[in-house]
Amino acid sequence: MNLCSKDHCSACGACVSICPKNAIKYEKDEYGYEYPVIDSSLCIDCGLCVKSCHILNQVERNTPKKAYAAWSNDPVDRATSTSGGVASVFYQKMLDNNGVCYGAAYDENLNVVIEGYSDNRVTEFKNSKYVHSNMTNAYAKIKENLVKDRQVIFIGLPCQVAALRTYLKKEYENLVLVDIICHGTPPQDYLKNHIDTLEQKYRKKADIVRFRNDNEFYFTLSRKGENKPFVSVHKDIDTYLLSFFESLTYYEACYNCKYACGERVSDITIGDFWGLGLEIPFNHPYTGAISLVLVNNKKGLDFFEGVKDKVFFEERPVSEAIKGNAQLNTPSKRNRHRDDFLKLVKNNSFDSSVKSIYSEHIKKHKPIVMKNHIKRKIRIFAKKILGR
Repeated sequence: MNLCSKDHCSACGACVSICPKNAIKYEKDEYGYEYPVIDSSLCIDCGLCVKSCHILNQVERNTPKKAYAAWSNDPVDRATSTSGGVASVFYQKMLDNNGVCYGAAYDENLNVVIEGYSDNRVTEFKNSKYVHSNMTNAYAKIKENLVKDRQVIFIGLPCQVAALRTYLKKEYENLVLVDIICHGTPPQDYLKNHIDTLEQKYRKKADIVRFRNDNEFYFTLSRKGENKPFVSVHKDIDTYLLSFFESLTYYEACYNCKYACGERVSDITIGDFWGLGLEIPFNHPYTGAISLVLVNNKKGLDFFEGVKDKVFFEERPVSEAIKGNAQLNTPSKRNRHRDDFLKLVKNNSFDSSVKSIYSEHIKKHKPIVMKNHIKRKIRIFAKKILGR
């Protein structure tokens, strides 16, 4: 039995989950990326792994019917969300219907895994997580809930949504699928290595990791109960965020992603509304993050109708949403230093490998970042004094 090639595998875990003999396990390659590998001594050639693979099978796509600029009406929800808080509204809608919510959360070791909650733990799904998430254990649990006729919402990456659909092999009326617009995903190894390096440097153990803060991209580490993070580094000088936004560290499949296009595999697509106002003015005095909501089919339309009283929304041209968001047009471009990075990270730490490539960039941007950081602190202080 042959799985899809590594160059196209998103490590979604559907094949690992569906194997009746546990013959498929993740194995880490020499660069830190994990891929499924079949133990031929256990394989019975049932073909379920191939049938569940979203790369080896076609998944139906939908052309978005509506596009909205939106944000949660709850100011606390908005303040604790990295976009406009629409995902939180979706989760709450499902909880109100006694449903189960699935999304990405950190475990006790700060690994990102797909979990399912039917209580206020859904707040753990908040905030962007720029790393590969392990979904393997979620497939069977989602199916179990669906078979029991429970309402289920899954919010994940497009490849994960596609994988769930090929795993389930049928449509469920009680399942709402929401995909998040995605640049690409680095392996967990790189994030873990970066966190370990910073924890050793500052001699503190992190409980919380964030990639965005106050609508700006800062890598922060903090401890529960403490008011301030002990690490807060801007994306232009933080090795993890810099390499992420430079498309240096993604799984190879991300550079060939067949879901980075205008047609979507989900009921609803969400993300930041980049390019808002490109076609027609957006006349609302709001400076926070704004969610893009693409409604892709009738199920998505019906679901969004049920939350409109919980959000501000304005319909926008679908063309504006697609035009303004690169990942709705084409996959992220493979970084020209990618091969050099792989050679380095094979025998060196993640941080030192990125620094070897971007040392001049980091040196150039350090004074700029520090200057802007001081200006930002002054603005925040002024707002507090003025009570705004």
